Amino acid sequence: MPLLSIRPDVVVLLTEWDTSSRDPDHLYRHDGNPFTAAERHLIHTCTQEEIDAAIAQKRLANDLEHEHQAMQAALVGLCLKYVDPLPDGTMPSNVYALMTDEDYAECGRLVEALRARDPFRYRYRYEEN
Repeated sequence: MPLLSIRPDVVVLLTEWDTSSRDPDHLYRHDGNPFTAAERHLIHTCTQEEIDAAIAQKRLANDLEHEHQAMQAALVGLCLKYVDPLPDGTMPSNVYALMTDEDYAECGRLVEALRARDPFRYRYRYEEN
């Protein structure tokens, strides 16, 4: 079996590494936990190809996060478009009933896209009226 030039476990470790920490004696994850001695050894043996793969993975993750945030903002903006004009202290029982057909369809598309990305956060059910 041929050897892999890129070790996936090393790429994962590199993506978890908090490079903003300036402590040269310890390597930390983004959540503040230190790497084990074995993990530090793997990081110190990484190749340029593994570094490049980790950078590409982090860029992809950042792009997906920005896209996700943009969809969340669009959904909130779409709902606020119908809630903001209402008198202070009032809230419609069904904001979807106020929406145009186009906005209703866009709301459904955004909810489904967000639910597909994070099903545990978006557990509510979007139902047509």
